Amino acid sequence: MINLKIEELQPEANFDELKARVISREGPRQVQAGERMLFVWDILVIDETGSTVLTLWGRDAGENYKVGDVISITNGWCKMFRDQKQISLGREGKMFPAEDDPNLPTKLPE
Repeated sequence: MINLKIEELQPEANFDELKARVISREGPRQVQAGERMLFVWDILVIDETGSTVLTLWGRDAGENYKVGDVISITNGWCKMFRDQKQISLGREGKMFPAEDDPNLPTKLPE
């Protein structure tokens, strides 16, 4: 697997692996999808090259990930949303805690 950086992600494409630090999280919020009410989390993640929003679907999807955690995402998906790259797990993606990496920033640049 190739570990990509946020700046290397291509919109409308899968990626093998991404390692990033959680710097904020919001959710869950409710979203109407046809007849169903769904829950969505917005997790802001950062690496040495930039930041992006990780979207997680499900009432409890973001509960286990706290600000400061380092995560690894495999088989993810990148898309453009409101002129910004955004990532998600898609159908095949997995997310799990990763070993801390001192090279990963802990906050957005000023």
